[in-house]
Amino acid sequence: MERILAIKIDWSIYPDRERKAKFTQKLTPESPYKSAGVSVIEVKKLAKTINDDDIELNYLEDVLLKGIIIASRKESFAEKRKKLEAFYPLFISWMATDSVAPTLYIPQKDKKEAYRYFIKLTEDKDPMTSRFAFVVLMGHFLTEESIDEIMNKAIAIKTDSYLLKMGIAWLTSSCYIHYPEKTSKYFSLLDKEISKMAKQKCRDSRRVSPEAKKSLNNL
Repeated sequence: MERILAIKIDWSIYPDRERKAKFTQKLTPESPYKSAGVSVIEVKKLAKTINDDDIELNYLEDVLLKGIIIASRKESFAEKRKKLEAFYPLFISWMATDSVAPTLYIPQKDKKEAYRYFIKLTEDKDPMTSRFAFVVLMGHFLTEESIDEIMNKAIAIKTDSYLLKMGIAWLTSSCYIHYPEKTSKYFSLLDKEISKMAKQKCRDSRRVSPEAKKSLNNL
């Protein structure tokens, strides 16, 4: 018999929810869903215990949970892609894109297919879907061989979306951390606001050497 009701998550069992909810809501003013006051770490733990992604969406954490279950499921990329694409409208916050992307499971045999897919997805008209693609590329596909193609997609972006700009700035700073010489030339090619954000992220990072931080002034 087919189950009709979606899974309703009881977030009330988690402690200190009111304080955490206020903090999360300040960080995610763009989200139409209020926070249940549960950390992303706890959401990820819960996701490991649930197989069904048919989650009743009442809070931001419900959205995160659904996305993480879909992303982390061990299946072919072709199967996962269909479910991801149905989920894209729920990328209503940077917290959703940035929590789901790191949990993405891609079988080794599907890596090339997935890479080409996410490279193309950076061009999506929806800024949050585009941000998701850049965060996935940053976390799963950033290599010395791929950096030029990824950064060329970044410099091609023309957007008014602050959240997409911040995502690209994060990507650029990550590229600079790992490959400073190859990344340097892209700062002057990026949207000026994105370039400024990326440089600041590099300056704030403990993973960037003092010498590399100083050289940012000349880029």
